[in-house]
Amino acid sequence: MKVRSVGESAPDDAALNPKALDAIGQALKAHYDELVYAPLPDKFVDLLARLEIEEQRAATKGKGRRNAVK
Repeated sequence: MKVRSVGESAPDDAALNPKALDAIGQALKAHYDELVYAPLPDKFVDLLARLEIEEQRAATKGKGRRNAVK
């Protein structure tokens, strides 16, 4: 048994059939689309809203401090 060195490619006979590659690609795309277009859980939406509110409060407080120092 020959051991391949780092960077040496696999033999050509191990290459996948183009039809198999196409099927794998289509399955991965379908799975990706399903994940991307799935609705966000309510808890996650609530956490994002709270984060946005806190960021706005911090920005408002920061502006007040800058004006007071000048």
